[in-house]
Amino acid sequence: MRTAFVGKGGSGKSTLAALFTDYLKEQEKQFLAVDADINQHLAELIEAEFKDELAISKAENSKKIREYVKGDNPLIEDQSNVVKSTPPGTGSNFIELNEENKILSDLATEYGDNWFMHIGTYEKEGIGASCYHTSLTSFENILSHLKLEEDERLVSDMVAGTDAFANTLHAQFDLIVLVVEPTPEGIKVYEQYKELSEEAGVFENVAVVGNKVDCKHDREYLKENIDSEILGYLPRKSEIKMARQQHKPIRLELLNSDEKQVFQKITETTESRKVEPDERLEKLKKIHRKVSEKKYIKDACGDVKTQIDEEFSWSEV
Repeated sequence: MRTAFVGKGGSGKSTLAALFTDYLKEQEKQFLAVDADINQHLAELIEAEFKDELAISKAENSKKIREYVKGDNPLIEDQSNVVKSTPPGTGSNFIELNEENKILSDLATEYGDNWFMHIGTYEKEGIGASCYHTSLTSFENILSHLKLEEDERLVSDMVAGTDAFANTLHAQFDLIVLVVEPTPEGIKVYEQYKELSEEAGVFENVAVVGNKVDCKHDREYLKENIDSEILGYLPRKSEIKMARQQHKPIRLELLNSDEKQVFQKITETTESRKVEPDERLEKLKKIHRKVSEKKYIKDACGDVKTQIDEEFSWSEV
């Protein structure tokens, strides 16, 4: 199952992602936690080991990922032709949650019985000349080639706002949890996300958690302004703020029993909205065809539509 946390900056999406990973640990689920936010807070929030040199957006690591996922796929001439939307095919290599997997062993840190990865942030040499969307390409390659067993999980703290629609990320998850504060700014981001997700055909995979909800009026405000399912509400917690001030990890024990139910609801909703791998693959192919028409892609890689393997099926992997 794949769960992503999104929201406007400061909404608390990283905090909810951290609490969700702690919930999965309590449930003894196997998972990969990924920090795909430019601000890189998740490692400290969950007390995972952070190694800057393992950022998957770094050139040498990005190349390693492209070489790996290409594998022996005959439809891809060279790793340099692997683009953000390149779909898997016969001969491709896959990322699996075990210590023998090359990508995890080389680019993830162990997090108890689980794993943590991070995308990276702006580098000094990229100031004024680079875009964070480009940094997300390696994560997209991993997601496209990620093979999870029935009881395994992926949890991602995403970049703020609606940036997921600039790439394939909106189509890569079973559930996108949009964290919304009871403010006009929070509602505006929700409305933007609703419009874009409806256009992209993934609105059914979006659900809302109200955060920093301090009173009955806050709940009513969110209910009046949100059309999506609201999975639950979490209040502003002084215990969480104090833990952060002391650079301590965020633990589920900081919540009461009712508040913890939000994370059970997120798990149940992710399971109920599971996207079958071949259905996700068809969405990826559609995006890939659109990407292949971009002039900069044609100039750099030629006609990448030929990378689509119409005979490939996840059921045979």
